[in-house]
Amino acid sequence: MKLFFVAGEASGDLHTAGLAQALLARDPSLKLKGLGGAKMREAGVEIIEDITAQAAVGIVEVVGVLGYFWKLFGRTKKLLAEEKPDALILTDFPEFNLRLADAAKKLGIRVIYFISPQMWVWRQGRVKIVKRSVDRMLCLFGFEQEWYRERGVDAVHVGHPILDQLAKSTDRAAPRASLGIPPDGPLFGLFPGSRRKEFRYNYPILAETAKLLAAEVPGARFVTGLAPRITPEMVAPYGKSTGLALNPVANRTVEAFRASDVALVASGTATLECAVIGTPLVVVYDMALTTLLLAHVFTRGREHYSLPNIVAGRTIVPELYGPRARPRAAADAAKKWLEPAERAKGEADFDEMRARLGRPGALDTTADEIMKFLREAK
Repeated sequence: MKLFFVAGEASGDLHTAGLAQALLARDPSLKLKGLGGAKMREAGVEIIEDITAQAAVGIVEVVGVLGYFWKLFGRTKKLLAEEKPDALILTDFPEFNLRLADAAKKLGIRVIYFISPQMWVWRQGRVKIVKRSVDRMLCLFGFEQEWYRERGVDAVHVGHPILDQLAKSTDRAAPRASLGIPPDGPLFGLFPGSRRKEFRYNYPILAETAKLLAAEVPGARFVTGLAPRITPEMVAPYGKSTGLALNPVANRTVEAFRASDVALVASGTATLECAVIGTPLVVVYDMALTTLLLAHVFTRGREHYSLPNIVAGRTIVPELYGPRARPRAAADAAKKWLEPAERAKGEADFDEMRARLGRPGALDTTADEIMKFLREAK
């Protein structure tokens, strides 16, 4: 059988790579192609084009890459028509993937969606596209399954792969040693996001926050977790301007989460990873004003935007978005986490949130669901 995958961002590339490995373990004869990144290629997917570098931050920022994705959409649609895979498996990335689902359906190709777009958060009208074009929606969260089924979509809760990849950790000494950071003093982790545009928005705020913390918290140290496309050279000017050792570490984000006493994290999957590990965090995320206003409209003023709070169903970590994402507010929220009572409460909250994610084994469950679906559809 031939399967075609599309994952447009770093987290999607990682989870889809794990899914590809699980599928090949069940049927080594599968032919896997798609659009994705390095992780999927390593897992055995023939990558037609690496699109993870082109991911945009928000509604306004997408305009800059529209031409690229318009051309890529045409090429991908043509390739699907020529090769007629047994199924198209889509991972999040809704602006591209929902349109591709429509096109594939018209070509008679079965469509499976792995990692649902968060349309239950914003732009809920897109569920109409899912209903007509997606044969099966595989959901990470239990509430997603019910949300989709209520709207006539064939949805199955498979659990979150993050539980297979990350375990709760209370040992900060070992990861600090592995990163070359002395054991004394509270360590604040700075995580600006996986995209360069996110770095440009968020890191100036995080660097100024670090400057405040250095002045107000005795012995404060810092580590900067860098995603693959963010380089130490991008951090260097901020080290000079603040006079601080910001300790950038590349491709070791999980270790940096584990090492940190408190993390300041850009919105996205990283916030959930940090919370699953059990490291107290503050969500700090700036964006273009127009993007912020449009997001407010499309989400109908939703109370929570970060994944830990959405999964928990209440506020368990501070969220600082847009105009609220300022160094003073971020520093105050980070210092609050140093209080023993606040940390104890946070640990209990993270345990409850982790339980809501389900059980480990999500990728195996997902692979089984896909193989079952393909057999039933023959």
